[in-house]
Amino acid sequence: MRINTIYIFLIVYQFSMGQNLGAYSDYRNYFYVFDNGVHNQAEFMPIKTFKTGGNSVAYIDNSDNFKVFYNGKAYMLADIPPSNFMATDNIVAYYKDKILSVFDNGNAMRLPGWAINYIVGDSIVGFFDENSGYYKIYYNGEVIVLPDALDMNSMTSFSAGDNTIAYRTSAGRLKAFYHGKFYDLGTNNTTAYKAGAGLIAFMDDYSQSFKVFYDGIIATLENLAPRSMQVGDNLIAYVDAGGNFKIFYKGDVYTISTVEPEFYSVTDNVVVFGTENINFSVFYKGKIYLLEKNTPTEYKKDFNSVAYIDRYGYLKLFCDGQTTQVSNIRINSYTLTNNVLMYRTGLNDIHFYMNGKTY
Repeated sequence: MRINTIYIFLIVYQFSMGQNLGAYSDYRNYFYVFDNGVHNQAEFMPIKTFKTGGNSVAYIDNSDNFKVFYNGKAYMLADIPPSNFMATDNIVAYYKDKILSVFDNGNAMRLPGWAINYIVGDSIVGFFDENSGYYKIYYNGEVIVLPDALDMNSMTSFSAGDNTIAYRTSAGRLKAFYHGKFYDLGTNNTTAYKAGAGLIAFMDDYSQSFKVFYDGIIATLENLAPRSMQVGDNLIAYVDAGGNFKIFYKGDVYTISTVEPEFYSVTDNVVVFGTENINFSVFYKGKIYLLEKNTPTEYKKDFNSVAYIDRYGYLKLFCDGQTTQVSNIRINSYTLTNNVLMYRTGLNDIHFYMNGKTY
């Protein structure tokens, strides 16, 4: 594992495919799902609510049926609406009256027992089964029983990343579930930890050092606690004790600035950072990209993308290392789901932009 400090100046552009879903209601209130360039009419009646994930759109229709649009068609999951549901990059999780279920890869599955204190990541679900008294984890189509004893404090200690769960046992031991295995992180009673995709950032209670669990390996990032930290996909952005802004990404530590940024924010593969009045920038896959000299009043980020309206009122999208002005007219309303940008140029004029093309 490489833990090096380097300063970044070079900008490199690259392009890759993303996940391409969006959803909207037209002027007749018909519900459509935009799927990789194709507009699919999912419902002829107005729907009540929806959430868009990476590979599916979950929604409650006009008759209170709970449905998922996946791979070109709608699946009926329940004839009463759930009290809560989430559409992540890879699964849909839905919950009602202690019944927790998942829709994964085209299949619906009720998780065993009576679920409370559940958490959901992009491809993982953790929950306490009140019926059996065991904590269980759903991952990759299987339900795995947690081998450790828990108490009431443990129940609220779970932190879910995209494919990782961090938790404390009843003895206070910090542990991790990653790729079907359990790992002891070698510290007790810490409350400072966050799980991301493929990693966990945490404070070691004994040495008071800042560490990372990454791909099954534990390494020390700093000898002192950071001032702040956020986690994403294989990355940790943090301000160290001296005020330096750093990013851990895939085994390397990048020193971005020796001055603490006025703001920074992490989602999936992108880190947005800068000051309120100058230098709106993105860290993406080991490179820094300067987007604007001035920070926009609003921006949205997801997966590999950042969407924003520049100071002239034009909509722009940073995606996979490239920045594009999406529209030549001023835009007021837009949404970003993964790498799909949806925007309106009029009340009934809806457009989607993805992979360098407008639909």
